[in-house]
Amino acid sequence: MRRSPLPAALTALALAATLAACSTSRGSSGSDASNIDTLNMTASSATSTFVRNWNGFSPATDKAPGTSFFYEPLIRIDTMHAKTPEGWLAKSFAWSNAGKTLTFHLRPGVTWSDGKPFTSADVRYTFELPTKTPGLAVVPIGYRSLATPDAHTVVIDFAKPAYQKLATFSTLNIYPQHIWAHHNPKSWTNPDPVGTGPATVSGFSPQQIALTMRKNYWGGPGKGVKKVDIKAFATPETAKAMVLNNQLDWTSINWQSAKKYFTSKDPAHNHYWVYPTGGDSGLDYNTGKAPLDDVHVRRALSYAADPQKLLPLAPTGQGVANVTGYSAAVYGSLIAPAYRNQKVTADLSKAKAELAKASYKLNSSGVFTKGGKAYPLTIKSVAEYTNWPVWADGLAEQWKEDLGLKVSAVRVPLAQMTPQLSKGDYDIAWDWQVNGSSAWASAFGVLHSANTAPEGKPALTDYTRWNNPTTDRLLNAWQNTNPADLAAQQKYAYQLQKITVDNMPFRPLVDNGSFVVASSKNWTGWPSPANTNYVPGPTSGPDTTMTVLNLKPTR
Repeated sequence: MRRSPLPAALTALALAATLAACSTSRGSSGSDASNIDTLNMTASSATSTFVRNWNGFSPATDKAPGTSFFYEPLIRIDTMHAKTPEGWLAKSFAWSNAGKTLTFHLRPGVTWSDGKPFTSADVRYTFELPTKTPGLAVVPIGYRSLATPDAHTVVIDFAKPAYQKLATFSTLNIYPQHIWAHHNPKSWTNPDPVGTGPATVSGFSPQQIALTMRKNYWGGPGKGVKKVDIKAFATPETAKAMVLNNQLDWTSINWQSAKKYFTSKDPAHNHYWVYPTGGDSGLDYNTGKAPLDDVHVRRALSYAADPQKLLPLAPTGQGVANVTGYSAAVYGSLIAPAYRNQKVTADLSKAKAELAKASYKLNSSGVFTKGGKAYPLTIKSVAEYTNWPVWADGLAEQWKEDLGLKVSAVRVPLAQMTPQLSKGDYDIAWDWQVNGSSAWASAFGVLHSANTAPEGKPALTDYTRWNNPTTDRLLNAWQNTNPADLAAQQKYAYQLQKITVDNMPFRPLVDNGSFVVASSKNWTGWPSPANTNYVPGPTSGPDTTMTVLNLKPTR
């Protein structure tokens, strides 16, 4: 049975807050007030206005940020420790029946923000709603039956072993049945959320959302944050200016040359951290399309790619990826010993040797040819991102200089990029690879044939069109293995890592990161990557709550 390590920590927070004087006046982080009680933050990507809609079921695309302040899942994922599931609204959980039955024991004493008790009936309602109401934005879990034998127990039965479904519950927020049963889950905007989370809405404008922290939150009132103001920002440059002008305490932006432009300005108070997410970004190869259907072409491109030279072009604080794509800082022993300490490096002698073995040959123009037909290559990246297009441009230059290969770099709007990847409308693309909610999910998403499709048809997540019976067999076996059995997890992980390193359907290049910008002028207690079991991201669900509860005012 997996229990949550959180109650003791949250109890300590509640006790500390009770003992501390808490009759502070309303104080803005950017004001001259003697007492600080308001945390100024962002909780969205760049946007100039907010829409008052907190309906997590609605298929509407415009929604308000800050959902995790109201709604919470049964479990959280400890990203810093191999993405281990831990209890949240559930105090514990356990598998039985060879992985086909999952039992949650709910935390007692939890109430909704309107004072009503949180019970198993709310969990049942939340999980059953997508199965009864087609067209919602929440995908059904896919269980066989769900029972609630008492107010604090939920028993879910699956048709086959479902160990790997556990991480899914970290993304499913629970909603109050007594509120939602009276509204249309597709169209209701839910303007005043009633949740189990630590805050309620106290004010709304298109540019700012005001929250008040709950005194009766089950995790305690925290160490000093009484109010939260979530601010809109039109561009990342706007957010940077707001932080530098003391209008923001906390945001998440990719800040290139942060040391030069931010942390060095006030080393004692300005903080920029890049937390590992467990995965990477790098090159997707369309293995269903010539000339990327030739492993020697993929290897030649991969061995010629030098991330050490790329990173300084867009210095975001990220590091070079592990050759498997898995972050050693997160997954540790789940990475095969042969690869555990192996970062991606360029090797031009290998690249040229692979190029010589390829069935496609370069012509005088630097284009691959075969049978009299030319196969020009492009590398696509998301136009709105500040780092990927720069790195893609750098790669095109590397390939031209080191291999004599011409690759055109194309910047694609974000709204168009995913559909193009899904339908196979690309040669090479800078993309995320190993980035699932668990080690298995990370591999399953990008390698299993169930997630791919012929070119022109939409693939779910296997955009490289990798389709290999051995890969599928290993992933299926791993799926049915209890995550508590480390030896079994390693057995399958190691074999799959060798397949990807040898065959290179994708090439990891850069460690993925969760970017955190924080100021300790007004608030202290920010964790650093070296000493935390949670990621202080403004949109990180329970980890956001843990961050806020641990902050202390400087005055």
